[in-house]
Amino acid sequence: MAYSDFTFAKLKQKYGIDQNDIILFEPVKFDLIAPSKRLSEDIDDKRLMPLYTGKAQSEILIYPIFRELKKRNKHISIFSGYTFNIETEQELSGEPDFLITSKQNIIEPQRPIFCLVNQFPEDGFAQCAAEMYAARLFNQQNNEPFEIIYGAVTNGYDWSFLKLEGNTVYVDIDRYFINELPKLLGILQFIVDQSKPKSD
Repeated sequence: MAYSDFTFAKLKQKYGIDQNDIILFEPVKFDLIAPSKRLSEDIDDKRLMPLYTGKAQSEILIYPIFRELKKRNKHISIFSGYTFNIETEQELSGEPDFLITSKQNIIEPQRPIFCLVNQFPEDGFAQCAAEMYAARLFNQQNNEPFEIIYGAVTNGYDWSFLKLEGNTVYVDIDRYFINELPKLLGILQFIVDQSKPKSD
């Protein structure tokens, strides 16, 4: 079943996954991170470009943020539009807009820890939750110790974060915005820090 076909009702029916709205990130949990000059300039340049499509949003608004995250964290890899199909009794299939893994220098995903859906938040929560569930299954199938998976849904401007832990997908009731780069970078760094492998 394609990730984009899921609703929370289908996730509950097929996999027993519940959904709960909470505050995911208290300010004391993450540090604000000042963006680099390059990132600030890249985001400022958005005003000069039409951003009416998901592809434009991904390339102009989202990718530069992940590029900066990668520079700060050599142990991760970032995949964009990678076909990520999981073999189960009912196959989970599709292409997460972005997938972050806790392993560097790889040509296909290993140890996925984060999934991003490029949509307006409310329209993409269930799809992101399905991708996160698939990422956890993938880790379980490969004996990787990453049971907690994070995710985000964004149109580039408006960001909402999710967390899959146990049988519940927690959806953050707080929103974050592109003009709050220190907060966005701080939360993404917090997520990466939670998933640093002890050894390779």
